[in-house]
Amino acid sequence: NLNSLLVNKKSLLKSSLIILFGILLSSLSSYAQQCSFKLTTTSNIESVNKEGRTYFIQLQNNSNEEMKINISIINHNKEKNPDETDKVNNVNLNANILNEDGTDISSDVLLRPNEILKFQVKVTVPEGTPIKHWNSLLLKATSDKCVDYSSSLILHTFIPNPEER
Repeated sequence: NLNSLLVNKKSLLKSSLIILFGILLSSLSSYAQQCSFKLTTTSNIESVNKEGRTYFIQLQNNSNEEMKINISIINHNKEKNPDETDKVNNVNLNANILNEDGTDISSDVLLRPNEILKFQVKVTVPEGTPIKHWNSLLLKATSDKCVDYSSSLILHTFIPNPEER
């Protein structure tokens, strides 16, 4: 019968579309799962003294697979400061990314699934830097595996007058 053949074709087409949609959704969610890592800190606004300032950071690989992640930091004085002052007078500071033991992290880090890396960003003030100014540093984590994905933090540092307490 022609009617039952048409109904079966429609059912087959509908079932095929549902299966195809399910496959597409599962592959998208697995891609998102592969690219899941996050930078966090308990404080991203601090002042610096003559010894510098250390920010304590965590990087967690939230994916189900091992991932090689690059961590970088640059002066990024492009937004308003925490006290709402304009960024135009912001200064550049020195910053190093260090392991918990204080040694430089100079290459990509390899994190297993759900592994957390605890590390530090050590900020120092170059000689001759004006006091009572802000700095903003952009800390960024990227992976070659995740071209369109990254995690970042802005670290705000204020340079106070060392004579004032």
